[in-house]
Amino acid sequence: MEDQIERPQQDQPLMPPPVPPLQEPIAEDIPPLKPNNWLWQSIVATVLCCLPFGIAGIIFAVRVDSLYYSGRYGESEQAARKAKMWTIIAFAVGIVYIIVWSVMLYLGTMPEYIEKIIEENASGYNF
Repeated sequence: MEDQIERPQQDQPLMPPPVPPLQEPIAEDIPPLKPNNWLWQSIVATVLCCLPFGIAGIIFAVRVDSLYYSGRYGESEQAARKAKMWTIIAFAVGIVYIIVWSVMLYLGTMPEYIEKIIEENASGYNF
């Protein structure tokens, strides 16, 4: 049985098997990370803060995923930046609006302001 097993000769050193050449991954096959679409933030901004700017944020937010999955990565990134911009603008306008109304309420000018609005918009009928 020992005759059947091949033994390396003493004068030949054991050589490891050759290493296959490494292939670097092709950068074109790996898509970039999907950008944040800002959809839920845009919806919250629309409901709680500023309707027109929030709607613009929602429109761009919805476009992000469809552009990304169709392979248009650059356009998807631009839509994500625009969605972020409109969402932040909607939040900022909402916060400014709340601050202005709070200051008016605190200073006591709110009832006068409301009366002025009612008088200017009255149709002339007394109900």
